[in-house]
Amino acid sequence: MSYLTPDALARFRDTERATQAMVVAYAVGLVATYVHPLGLVVGGALLGLTASSVRDAVVLGSEFGVTVLVAWAGLLVWYGVLGSVATAVPLIYVALASALAIPPLAAVAVRGLV
Repeated sequence: MSYLTPDALARFRDTERATQAMVVAYAVGLVATYVHPLGLVVGGALLGLTASSVRDAVVLGSEFGVTVLVAWAGLLVWYGVLGSVATAVPLIYVALASALAIPPLAAVAVRGLV
């Protein structure tokens, strides 16, 4: 635990309500990512606030990134453009790398600080 962590937040992370806060953080992060790509940072940071350890922050951030990728693929299938987007090779690499790297980094950064 960092010396910057408020006592109330440290106690909150050990309660049952932390799980509910994680669900809310997932939902807020998904909505924010739907609106703007910086939602990846928002979702990862919110999950990092609720994580009980740095390892949990990495796992939660990675799960959030995979969830975003699955939701994005679902939207692309819904609109019928998955094939054309998947063939845009340099751009798809950026999308995959950002979705898999940004949320865990944001979660670890926030959890490491508080």
